[in-house]
Amino acid sequence: MMSSKLRHSISNISKPAFLTTVFLLVGLGIIGGFYWQQSLRVDSLHISGIWFHEQEDIIEAAQVSIGIFTDSLNLKELKNRVQHLAYVKSVHPYVEPGGTLHLLIEERLPIALLVGGAVERYADIEGVQLPMLKGKSVNVPLVHGFAFAGQDDTLNSTAFEQIARFLQEAKKNEFSWTTISEVAFDPMEGVVALSHENGVKLLFGIESFTNKLANWELFYSQVIRKKGITQITQIDLRFNDQIITREL
Repeated sequence: MMSSKLRHSISNISKPAFLTTVFLLVGLGIIGGFYWQQSLRVDSLHISGIWFHEQEDIIEAAQVSIGIFTDSLNLKELKNRVQHLAYVKSVHPYVEPGGTLHLLIEERLPIALLVGGAVERYADIEGVQLPMLKGKSVNVPLVHGFAFAGQDDTLNSTAFEQIARFLQEAKKNEFSWTTISEVAFDPMEGVVALSHENGVKLLFGIESFTNKLANWELFYSQVIRKKGITQITQIDLRFNDQIITREL
């Protein structure tokens, strides 16, 4: 009985000492981590996610000196500087324990080539205009009707919004994307496209582009493949229950 009481007494005495040790170790860990963070330097820079921009473009915009202490890095300002580059949509920076600063970049992707003006340029799905870079061309439909827009303007008109939605849907389907060459917007006819083959005028109207593009593919497979396209000048796909053609 006495032995049991003695063990219980010893156990009660040892608990505070154990907790003190735990708190001490935690405190030392926090202090060590803080010291490590204060003393960590950037010893290299790793950039990923780019195709349009070169590594040198990102490095120049980031303005990060190798050897700088990480607690002296203003990551918000760094992101803002890099995001000023034309094709950079977003930047996610982080530092590895070894001192490597990573910049994970998401670039804007052209969905259309704006033509008709003095300078041709791309536009992404959000209407952001993008310069053409040497050796970085992409195969996208030509879009007419926006030559008047300033090069720094974001295209946000109803006309471009409809074209962007149309192209977004078309890009999801290989047939649609490869059979459409040029696109414009007409106030009466809505989205108007030209086919790659024979330059046939295709009327898509506004909205519901998924169904209309599916009808275009169905018409092509059931009619054009059998009859040919040389005599067709216009295909009206604006209506859900009928497809109207105009021929020579």
